[in-house]
Amino acid sequence: MRKHLYFICPTDHLEPLINNTFKQENYYCTSLGNSVKFDNDMARQINDLIETENIREITFVLSSDNRIVIDALGNQEFANLHGLDNFYYEIAKQKERLKLQWKSSDLRIPILSYYLNMKVKELQPKLSNRFAGQIKINAKIYKKPEDIFRDACLDFINRECFSLN
Repeated sequence: MRKHLYFICPTDHLEPLINNTFKQENYYCTSLGNSVKFDNDMARQINDLIETENIREITFVLSSDNRIVIDALGNQEFANLHGLDNFYYEIAKQKERLKLQWKSSDLRIPILSYYLNMKVKELQPKLSNRFAGQIKINAKIYKKPEDIFRDACLDFINRECFSLN
């Protein structure tokens, strides 16, 4: 049986949906808004879990109606919670950049895609070299109204601003 590690936000309550949708042995790592930081200790724990449980795929998942993301885009009532400062900063920065480029009134999906893909890129270099090429890492957004998991769009948001004089 395939074994899969999911990074999720506890406010989304996605465990039962993932278990019912993806029939495999699932493991979970939770953090508010998927704000997990891949410091040396966390990287060691993830690598140990991959090795001991023979995990072959890792997926970052957030719901399209994630409370933490909605708060970061709006009132920012949870901004002072421990560990969310960088998350709120990244969301606010991308919101401002997207407003200049995007004509949609709902920026959640492109921002979620950007953020989840950023987390994939953060994790990749933290995996042990012995897993190189063996572990698939991806990102999905759960679209609640449609009750489906969709792949996060790939890098269609510019991470850095450029200016020409």
